[in-house]
Amino acid sequence: MQPSGVRMPSLPAARRLRLLVVGALVVSLTAVGCTNPHENVTGTADGPKYETFDGLAADPAVAALLPARIREAGTLNVVMNVSSAPTKFYAEDNTTIVGLNPDLARAMGRLFGLPVTLHNVPLDGIIPGLQAKRYDFTISSMSPTAKRLETLDMVRYGSWGSGLAVKTRNPLGLSTERLCGFKVAVQQGSIQESQRLPELSERTCKGTDPIEPVILPSQNDALLQLDSGRVDAVFADTPVLAYAQTQAPDSFELIGELNVSAITIGLPKDSDLTPAVQAALRTLMENGGYRRIFHRWGMDANAIVDPVVETPAS
Repeated sequence: MQPSGVRMPSLPAARRLRLLVVGALVVSLTAVGCTNPHENVTGTADGPKYETFDGLAADPAVAALLPARIREAGTLNVVMNVSSAPTKFYAEDNTTIVGLNPDLARAMGRLFGLPVTLHNVPLDGIIPGLQAKRYDFTISSMSPTAKRLETLDMVRYGSWGSGLAVKTRNPLGLSTERLCGFKVAVQQGSIQESQRLPELSERTCKGTDPIEPVILPSQNDALLQLDSGRVDAVFADTPVLAYAQTQAPDSFELIGELNVSAITIGLPKDSDLTPAVQAALRTLMENGGYRRIFHRWGMDANAIVDPVVETPAS
């Protein structure tokens, strides 16, 4: 049975951006942090093939680590913000959730011997949902921060940074060191909003106008604003911006990356599920499934070798 996704209402503007940025799904990724998935992502003219991981058998040692409450529930409830390729986005049927993060979640579910139900919520609603025990874990490209680590267990599964995208040919001559006084779009609830852009503004704009943040619901909304000229740049996850550049090379250009850091799965603090999640990731790394998933989405450079549990000193 195909896992379900809870689709957020779409706006006409968001749909226009989807057609622009996510229309051609099997293309070359040649920008920062990405390789070429042209022969990696199988699919049709409507988009990438939904991966069920039928060839991946349950692992008794991994499944034995599951808490009784998860086994009794009979499913894993995984939450993410479904908004941006290639990590987490809707296929052309507007129902099926595809990308790096859903693939990892489904592969882990196979090791556990459990189906995975995917839930889509706004990014700033994920941690409250975990704390309210509505979801078992999130795999939504979260970087560990001191504040997040106060309320979450965070298990590393990748590594990338924050990229800067501008209009093609960079008509304003922007760079990561030249953004003061310009409008820069960031996603609401993202590390770029809460930490990375404020830090960059404080470091580079002493004695001049600060960077003007424009906070939007998703990274795709940010790209739409850039395309229409409402903002001057977008500061977001590098793989997302690299992908957007390949989809619309006449509209977007990725010109830099900062703050490369761990990317993690999040669980409620001191969760009894954390050891099982860490073991599932480690098993996928050992059996090659993890690398195949990253390769499938053109993200070989973003793979890691050890799914450590993050600490404030990590």
